[in-house]
Amino acid sequence: MPLSPDDLAWLLEGAQGGPRHSVRAALALIDGQPSPRVAALVSRLTASKRALWGRIADATGTRPPPDDAGLTRLAEWEGEAVRRLTAEQIRVEVEPGVTVEDLLLGHLREVVWTAGMIATYGDGVRMA
Repeated sequence: MPLSPDDLAWLLEGAQGGPRHSVRAALALIDGQPSPRVAALVSRLTASKRALWGRIADATGTRPPPDDAGLTRLAEWEGEAVRRLTAEQIRVEVEPGVTVEDLLLGHLREVVWTAGMIATYGDGVRMA
């Protein structure tokens, strides 16, 4: 069953900033200077969001994300951007057999995985 833009936005916003099991919640576990691994995960997720939304913008004729946005602002922008997509745009093929919805669901998995990895590294004590 296809998801609506609101459904996809709700899922992405929860994975990025929800009170539990999200990137924001995982980052809140870190006390002191984050490990280089956490910084790499955040950097990778930020780059992944930019690349994803570049592909979506090209396929749907929508605007790409702001160039100066960091992970938090980019995640907020992303929720708004998904809600602005139409049901038809969600079903646009970005490449043969791969729709915008497929890309967003794959990205959702990446966000959840990244949150779990950050939480794993955030559990350890690190002194600067």
